[in-house]
Amino acid sequence: MSETPAPSPSGGNALPEAIRSFSYILGSAWRDESNRNERLKRVLLAGGWQAWKRLVRKPVSVALFNGLRFRAYPECNSSSAVFYTRIPNFEPISFIRQHVQGGTLVDIGANVGMMSLLLADCFAAGWLFEPNPVAAARARENIRLNHLPFEVHEIALSDACGSIEFENRGGVNGCNRAVIGFRTENPTISVPRFTFDEFLEQHAPPAPITALKVDVEGHENAVFRGMERFLTRQRPRLIMFEYLQRTKITETFEIFSRAGYQILELTTKGPRRATVEVRPLQDLFACPEEQMAEFLRPAVEPDVHPSAAISAASSC
Repeated sequence: MSETPAPSPSGGNALPEAIRSFSYILGSAWRDESNRNERLKRVLLAGGWQAWKRLVRKPVSVALFNGLRFRAYPECNSSSAVFYTRIPNFEPISFIRQHVQGGTLVDIGANVGMMSLLLADCFAAGWLFEPNPVAAARARENIRLNHLPFEVHEIALSDACGSIEFENRGGVNGCNRAVIGFRTENPTISVPRFTFDEFLEQHAPPAPITALKVDVEGHENAVFRGMERFLTRQRPRLIMFEYLQRTKITETFEIFSRAGYQILELTTKGPRRATVEVRPLQDLFACPEEQMAEFLRPAVEPDVHPSAAISAASSC
């Protein structure tokens, strides 16, 4: 869950804007599906975190729903999410937890490692890829905090090896992206890049790779082009990826089709096959064609309480 931009301090509208912003945060916490049965608690935590990060301005260690802990920093949007919601990014996280057990998790565009922590208890090992040095350091901190057998690799994944310019807006900004095919006004740093296929030539995963999460701000197709050999040969069970408006989704479908994968989306009636007309600004999934039927099960009957889905997300 992202926060609304901070209101401008100038002009007579500053106070009303601040009130609207705070009201939006509390309303989002109240409505979030994973907060069922603890909505009041989450509203109080959201308000408390807003006060803490403005007045105290120090990091704190927060317990996650799966028993792991997350180091929350005041300037980090991911930190806000763990206060506002019991399970950040509830539906995609629940989907992975319900369908994948064991093996190695690969988190590409890991930022501070929150998504890996939300899934870590379902996997035997993990690889996190994050080229932002500040974010990578925070991810390592979270891994050490939980004594996890996960590794953080401070590199970018793409469709070629060498180096690449990467935006550096300061801190752990999650909107930083590889600068290819466009010009940026943001500061940049040069970071090493590899294809995932080449990386696997030099590194063996601790256990078979069963799931991947890819969130690289529009660079997803380049990452997928760089792992086609891996997809064809090793057949990971699920790949979760962000679909932004700037993503060429037709190319995404072509890449996965060549590798023998189908793309699906999560809907209110359950998962379904996606088409190139799928709406952007959501997380999509790809799975091997031969396993597609396992994910396309009938939707849960309406009289089943949503808390059952939350309970299922709490265990693998």
